[in-house]
Amino acid sequence: MFLRTCIAAGIAGALTLAGAALASATAPESFAYSVGVPNVPPTALIDVTARDLGLWQKAGIEPHEPPSFDRRHWTPELENQPEVRMYGMGAALNYMAKGVQFVIVADLGARAEWHVWTLKESAIHEASQIKGKRIAVTQMSGTDRLYADVFLNELGLSPKDVTFVPTGGLPQNYGALKAGKADLWVTTEHAAALIDRAGLLRSVTKLSNYLGNDWDPYVIMASRRALTERPAMVKKATGVLLQAAAYVSSHHDEDITRLMTRFKVDRQIAEKLFSMFKLSPDGAIHVDRIARMRDYYVSHGVIPRDKAPALETTYSACCAAVVK
Repeated sequence: MFLRTCIAAGIAGALTLAGAALASATAPESFAYSVGVPNVPPTALIDVTARDLGLWQKAGIEPHEPPSFDRRHWTPELENQPEVRMYGMGAALNYMAKGVQFVIVADLGARAEWHVWTLKESAIHEASQIKGKRIAVTQMSGTDRLYADVFLNELGLSPKDVTFVPTGGLPQNYGALKAGKADLWVTTEHAAALIDRAGLLRSVTKLSNYLGNDWDPYVIMASRRALTERPAMVKKATGVLLQAAAYVSSHHDEDITRLMTRFKVDRQIAEKLFSMFKLSPDGAIHVDRIARMRDYYVSHGVIPRDKAPALETTYSACCAAVVK
């Protein structure tokens, strides 16, 4: 009896260990992931599509969002938290120059149109009137500040010719305009469409007037550490996002429904948001595009020359189908 009990206990213990090992072997691999700016329609749509289709689970990986932080107190260490993320190429180059350790692993193709906005009732009607005005920005190291500098450069002005008003967020920037605490706001067309439901904004000028339409695509990025220590995970995550991008490119009705749900908008606004972008599901990295943006930022003083990343360090061919 004692012997049978020991044998049974041994078998039960072995089964428990085997079950634990099996569970461990089949458990999805967790990684730190950021969709980037949550109100960007193309990246948000890719993100929600990947989740709805269960693509993360099929790849055996599970994304988790790093802790959020007050972007007025930005540091490279805080920005380094995600292992894989989607973001704009301009922001990527800007952050690389500030010590953030990630590289571009795929190009999503879609881009945003940046505008300088003011209120419809404002006396500011032309770009030449920007000098001396107050510009609301999320943070002094952020992407909207970067593009404010780009606009100023194109207008022959410097950051000293305006006053920046950091607010901590996009809704706060809009609020600063309405409260009379700022005169102008630099943000994307889709951000304005989502936040300005009352139709109070008017565009003063837009970036494509100066730099054309082939500018600042959204990209997939990976941390240098993840590329070194978890290259298989990075490849899987990039593959999931590109697979979702391909699905988005061929399922219009589902895309509109997802945009309506994700942003809590009606079909008309969802269609407007969808019309603002077109994705490149192959993820091909265009090195000339990276070089053009980096060189522009350096030549105009947006990124200090001694801080500019070497071109070959800005991207990795680990995951994209093509590097051009």
